[in-house]
Amino acid sequence: MAVEFMETINKAITSYTGLSPNAFFTVIAAAIAVYYIFSIIFGGGADTRPKPRTRSFEAEESQPLPPPVQLGEISEEELKGYDGVDASKPLLMAIKGQIYDVTQS
Repeated sequence: MAVEFMETINKAITSYTGLSPNAFFTVIAAAIAVYYIFSIIFGGGADTRPKPRTRSFEAEESQPLPPPVQLGEISEEELKGYDGVDASKPLLMAIKGQIYDVTQS
């Protein structure tokens, strides 16, 4: 049964590619070797994987947003005055209609 399977594979390789089975597998091996050579040269090495996060970063990230600042009605032009240029004013950010003090962030 295994002999029949190998003969079928050999006939299929020859009929589909026009190459002998030895030449076909040599071409496949050469293509894999070229791929690995190019991935080593242009891939940047093994240090390109992202580094895992530390616990302290996860703790900082999970803190909720500060409560919204209650300024009443404020226009977009008035909000532009709180852009952090003036150190005496807080840094404010509007998210979906709510204004947050992000000075500490």
